[in-house]
Amino acid sequence: MTPTKSRITAISIPQETQKLLKQLQIKSGKSRSLLLREMINYYVSSARRESRIAKADSPVTFINDSDANLILKLYHRLLSENRPKPVVVVGIAIINKKNRVLIGLRKSTDQLIRDLHWTFPSGKFSSLNFESELVRTISRETGIDTNPGNLIHARLIPDSPKKKVRIIGLYYHCRVASGRQKPGGDFKELKWVDAVTVNRFFTTSVADEVMNFLGNL
Repeated sequence: MTPTKSRITAISIPQETQKLLKQLQIKSGKSRSLLLREMINYYVSSARRESRIAKADSPVTFINDSDANLILKLYHRLLSENRPKPVVVVGIAIINKKNRVLIGLRKSTDQLIRDLHWTFPSGKFSSLNFESELVRTISRETGIDTNPGNLIHARLIPDSPKKKVRIIGLYYHCRVASGRQKPGGDFKELKWVDAVTVNRFFTTSVADEVMNFLGNL
C-alpha cells in the first residue's frame, strides 16, 4: 500500500475541536491523523468548488480555527445520523439433483425482501451454527434432510440498503440425504427446475457468481 503523503507537519487545534476530534476517533475507529486528513481534504474540495479554481492542483493555504470546528461538527453530525444498521444473516440453500435445483413459491410477501416469490429454500440465522440452522430450515420448508456443502457465495441483498437492516445472504450447496418432498414453512409449492433457468422464475436478481455455479452443475 502506498503511504499517504502530506506537506503539513503541524496544525494548531483549539480545545473545542480537540474534544470533537476525540469523540470522532471513538465513534469512527479512525486514527487522529486520518480524521485530520479527511477534514482537510473536505475543506480543500469544498473551497475549490466554491471559488471555481481553474487548476485542480491549486493549493488552499489557510485553514483557521472556525473552519476546522465547522468541518468537524459536520463530520460528527454525519456519523451520528448514519448509525450502523443491524445485520440479518440469511442462509440460502441450493439443492440439486444432477442439473436440476429445488425452488419454492412463498405463501406471502417477505417482510425484508420485496418482490420475493419463487426462491431457493432459505431462512434467517439466529446463531452462529449456520449449517445446522440451514438443515432445520430446509427440512421445515421442503420436508427434505440435506447435507450442507461448500459456501458458494455471500453478498449484501441488493435492496437492503433501503431497509432498516442490512441483509447478508449466504449461499450453500446442499445435497439430498433423505426425506420426502413436501412444501412447508413459508412455501406453498415446490418445483425442480433446470439450474440455468432459475432466473426465469425469480422476480429478484440472481448474483452472477450463483448463476456461474448453477451453470457448472
